Amino acid sequence: MRYYVSHSIRGECGNSATATQMEENCKRIIVIADIIRMNLPSIELYVPAEHEFPPVGYFIRKGYITAEQALEIDCEIIDTCDGVIVYCPPDDPMQGGRQIEYDYAIKNNKPILIFEHAEAAIEWLTRQIIRA
Repeated sequence: MRYYVSHSIRGECGNSATATQMEENCKRIIVIADIIRMNLPSIELYVPAEHEFPPVGYFIRKGYITAEQALEIDCEIIDTCDGVIVYCPPDDPMQGGRQIEYDYAIKNNKPILIFEHAEAAIEWLTRQIIRA
């Protein structure tokens, strides 16, 4: 089973997010994804942060692609997944790209979870494995 991990890259700073802020956001979700993988090795996670080098934010700032184009690609990747888990810690509520990915998953009948802690995602994903 394969799940898309929706998470903040630029966050609420949007276009004004610095490279450091984007890197911190990416590192944060990678740690959480690693915890999930350690507990559920049979689950494949697609984590955009793991594919952020060179950062998509750089290409957006340079005008090579738009944020909308990047999100279109993400939604195409969601199509290849069994569901979506959305990381929304209290200090980083859902907005921007995560909202678009969430809405896309809902529109396309993908199972979806919004979570704050790895433990909640592990519990939900375990139930998905049992149902499969």
